[in-house]
Amino acid sequence: MPMPGMAQAQAPADVALREVRYSEDGGGSARLVLEFNYQLPEGVVQEDAELFQLVIPKTFVHTTTRLVEFGVTYGHQRRADSFGPNVVNYLEIDLKRNFEVKLVLAQDRVYGAERVSDMAKRTGAIAAVNGAYFASNGRPLGVLMIDGELITEPYANRTAVGLRPGGAVMDSVGFVGELWYEDGLLTTISGLNRPRLQDELIVYTEAYGTKTNTNPYGYEVVVVDGVVVRLQPEGNSTIPQGGIVLSAHGAQREYLSRLKLGDRVDLRITLQPDWSELGVFQIIGGGPRLVRGGQVEITGEAEQFKDDILKGRAPRTAIGITADQRLLLVTVNGRQPHISVGMTLDELANLLIELGALEAMNLDGGGSTTMTVRNLVLNLPSDGKERAVSNAIVVVPGSK
Repeated sequence: MPMPGMAQAQAPADVALREVRYSEDGGGSARLVLEFNYQLPEGVVQEDAELFQLVIPKTFVHTTTRLVEFGVTYGHQRRADSFGPNVVNYLEIDLKRNFEVKLVLAQDRVYGAERVSDMAKRTGAIAAVNGAYFASNGRPLGVLMIDGELITEPYANRTAVGLRPGGAVMDSVGFVGELWYEDGLLTTISGLNRPRLQDELIVYTEAYGTKTNTNPYGYEVVVVDGVVVRLQPEGNSTIPQGGIVLSAHGAQREYLSRLKLGDRVDLRITLQPDWSELGVFQIIGGGPRLVRGGQVEITGEAEQFKDDILKGRAPRTAIGITADQRLLLVTVNGRQPHISVGMTLDELANLLIELGALEAMNLDGGGSTTMTVRNLVLNLPSDGKERAVSNAIVVVPGSK
């Protein structure tokens, strides 16, 4: 039916509809073409003698799933809302089955950088996602424990996930470090495997590298098997195999200078809450929390996150725990107009709830967001290629 006065081409201000083209053939027939920015579900035609209406939903979720291994399911979603389209990939891991979810440090050192796909290959993982935030030099930011070894301490009591055989826990995690000498508390420990700041006492382990790389303004003590074996007033000590280096500055320097060769010291480092009694030997920090008790709860301000994490749409990676102790690893593509625009934290929280999460937290996102299954990268990294990251969460066959 011809529509007199209708423009031949229109570009509506619509996230889904790119262009409307109209033409007439001169014989009483007309043609209307709708060109969309991305694939939409099939429309439904409603018409009568006076009205022709085509209804095409812009809000939809299309989900497909497949079994990776018995106990590990991969899900793919193509979805959209009024803001535009999104592509979601997720893994659901039954922690009671014969699989372990573990953490991997890039190049097995604090200052490493490695692609998630490479970490998955060298650990024999069937699936993996990127993990915690990291500094530009590759150092993880926040708590990281691998196979019972604490690599880095928590920051700002941010949310963390503890993994144990058959289950997982999530909570805000704090840190208490103490150095004891002659059955008394000598001083407190500020952190592990990170640059030493003013008036701090930092512990360096083999995971950090071969040297502390500290400046000459501190005082260092090398300890092996709890015994002081070297005093290093000028800093930049060699980290011994099977040992540690205590590095102090300012007010803390005075405490370390009391120690002599052959003295025995005792490091007491605990996390709060202490999950060791639950059999937790893998811990990864992230944040902010997204879901608590099945309800949206975003703790961005309390965990001292800035707007680059809290605001706007972005590629996202998240981890969730269901009521029946299944682990959810989720990625959302982003920064790709007309393909996947990314999610806000609120939308991400609701997605995790939709997938069954009782508890959930955000992980590093943006260009770091990566998911691999059987050595294939399944998401579209927003950098245009897979980014080298600091650490990863991997799913490996169990030992049973």
